[in-house]
Amino acid sequence: MVHRIATGSNSFFTDLYEIVNDHSSDAIISWSNNSNSSFVVWDVEEFCKRILPKSVWFGRNFSEFVSELRYHRFQRIGRFEFGHENFARGRPWLLKRMVPSKTLDDEFRAKLKAKRDKAKAKKARAKVVRLLENLQI
Repeated sequence: MVHRIATGSNSFFTDLYEIVNDHSSDAIISWSNNSNSSFVVWDVEEFCKRILPKSVWFGRNFSEFVSELRYHRFQRIGRFEFGHENFARGRPWLLKRMVPSKTLDDEFRAKLKAKRDKAKAKKARAKVVRLLENLQI
């Protein structure tokens, strides 16, 4: 039975699904033997040579690819095994449920900005206190 890739899915997810699902690249990357919702990169060197150039979404090297996986909410299961509950063998329609962690990034940026602003304010107060202490009246 042939399943169609979900329309409206993020291109990263659909490109990755098609590559993982392609049996001609099973020696390099394939579905995990242990789980239907994870995949394994079996040969990192060949993956970088033959698979990475196929998609602009994957990055230029393996560490960028892993960063993209994290950004897209994949979990590291093993050394080169990654999984996501909605990235499942034979269930491409689940790709519509997958979203990048942009909202998480926005929350992180907001918290980081608040922390930096607090540190700046503390530093400014300390400077004022130092200046007042050095005043000789």
